[in-house]
Amino acid sequence: MTAEYTLERYFKNKNLEDLVIVATDAGSSKKAYKYSEFFGCPIALVDKRREANDDRAIASVIIGDVKDKNAIIFDDEIDTAGSIIETVKVLQKFGVKDIYAGCTHGVLSEPAVKRIKKSGIKEVVVTNTIPIPPEKRIDNITVLSVCPLFAEVIKRLNEERGLGDFKEY
Repeated sequence: MTAEYTLERYFKNKNLEDLVIVATDAGSSKKAYKYSEFFGCPIALVDKRREANDDRAIASVIIGDVKDKNAIIFDDEIDTAGSIIETVKVLQKFGVKDIYAGCTHGVLSEPAVKRIKKSGIKEVVVTNTIPIPPEKRIDNITVLSVCPLFAEVIKRLNEERGLGDFKEY
């Protein structure tokens, strides 16, 4: 069960042109590739390096073309928004048009909402797998319901049908 299709459908309905899917690091490139296949667009990859003995990764280079493109960053969760903000800084440095982000779980720990608000991200889309209180629902955060996804799972279980790759519900 995944909210991938919920996020894909939402962004597909926005009819964004000149789209590029951005992987925040090498580990997320496989998922970014799957999204790029769905949208029929290229991917870009942020190259992160660790400085000295510091655990914090510094994003400085992008592999791929993002200039004048609408970028979507997909991730499993947004906790403090540190990774996404580092990615946003690199995208802005390389001339991206607008930046969107989509994730399944909007943990939004402190200081995520403040970071998102100041970041220049046009829209962050999360699902309601974790309750998002009103004070965290700022103008550029959109919350999608996973209720249709759960309803489809229950329906398929009751009909003794598989839960494999379904995109319509």
